[in-house]
Amino acid sequence: MAALSSFFEQVVAVLSSYRPVQDTLDILLVTLILYELIKLIRKTRSVQIVKGLAILFVVYIGVIICDMPVMKSIFETIFSSALVIIIILFTPEIRNVLERMGRTSIFKIFAQKQYSSATTVGAINSVCSACSEMSDDKIGALIVFERKSMLGEVIKTGTKINADVSSSLIRNIFYPKSPLHDGALVISSGRIVSAGCILPLTDTRNLDAKFGTRHRAAVGMTEQSDAAVVVVSEETGAISFVNRGRIQHDVTSGELRELLLQALDIENGEEKKKFFSSLKSQKGGKADE
Repeated sequence: MAALSSFFEQVVAVLSSYRPVQDTLDILLVTLILYELIKLIRKTRSVQIVKGLAILFVVYIGVIICDMPVMKSIFETIFSSALVIIIILFTPEIRNVLERMGRTSIFKIFAQKQYSSATTVGAINSVCSACSEMSDDKIGALIVFERKSMLGEVIKTGTKINADVSSSLIRNIFYPKSPLHDGALVISSGRIVSAGCILPLTDTRNLDAKFGTRHRAAVGMTEQSDAAVVVVSEETGAISFVNRGRIQHDVTSGELRELLLQALDIENGEEKKKFFSSLKSQKGGKADE
């Protein structure tokens, strides 16, 4: 009874010292952080690292229970540097979290790119046209659209081009005998900036076996950045759109165009205005003739 009475006294003491605003906010923030961490590591190799750390902790408890002084000393030495070890082990995940924070709407004022320009719309049209033709000829392709995440490290792995996007240029780059056809082509602000680039491969094991290296590279790129990636399969000619680590397989050139417009935040309303204005100008020209 004394133990039960002591327990209730402690509960009352905790409740009496509870601050509704500060403590509730504190609990919500901790819950949100834990939830985001679980989401982050759930589909990556970090899950295996967490399992390994959990097993290590269980072994440490066993060492304490069995009173093993040497092993206890070793574990205490390891755990004294736990923060540094965790940072080293989870460096890619920490980097991804910071990049996602930097891409939130709060920081949109600092964005340097504008995706509603006619240049980007023209680039999308050229990519869709090239992909349609390469799909018919079963020519493999890997095209990356840079968004807010800077892809400077990826661009450096390829050959700088800095050219306007055109369907013929894209087909020439991915022509099987071209020296740049095996790598990825990167488009930034409606221009081709580099080709023959090397992309990071995904670590996920849930990817369908029918997807090859190009698709794994596309998924890996979209997992580590907010880029949108287009893949043309060399084996089947199927066009795939990859965004946020998810593949939309076997899309048509029209569907690909809509997906790219949506991914790059280009408003269809603005595009329609340009389309109808061009029609009016054509009609006006015919009338003058």
